[in-house]
Amino acid sequence: MDNKFDYGERLRQLRCERGLTQEEVSLRADITVSYYGQLERGTANPTVITLNKICSAMNVSIADVFTVSDTNLLGIDAVSMQILHFLSGKTEEEKSTALALIKTAFKLQNHNDSR
Repeated sequence: MDNKFDYGERLRQLRCERGLTQEEVSLRADITVSYYGQLERGTANPTVITLNKICSAMNVSIADVFTVSDTNLLGIDAVSMQILHFLSGKTEEEKSTALALIKTAFKLQNHNDSR
């Protein structure tokens, strides 16, 4: 039985959920884009210090890297995860405003599509 954990895939997932590019993460973590790409592909292994820099760059904990996300079980796509991440930490009033804007945008789109 293969119990190997794919930390590179998890880094990619966390990065995408936050709407970040490899370039943005590597710049924030003060590492090269090439090295970060190697980490996501699993062809390089980070030190704890480097992993901590990457986690700080993405505003996640090291534990988040090694915690299997249940978003796939819920069927939440990357764009929806970006929206959820953006709303995280916002007040209820801000969330309600965002929801109203989204509803208005869809109404306008549906109105334009019906023309």
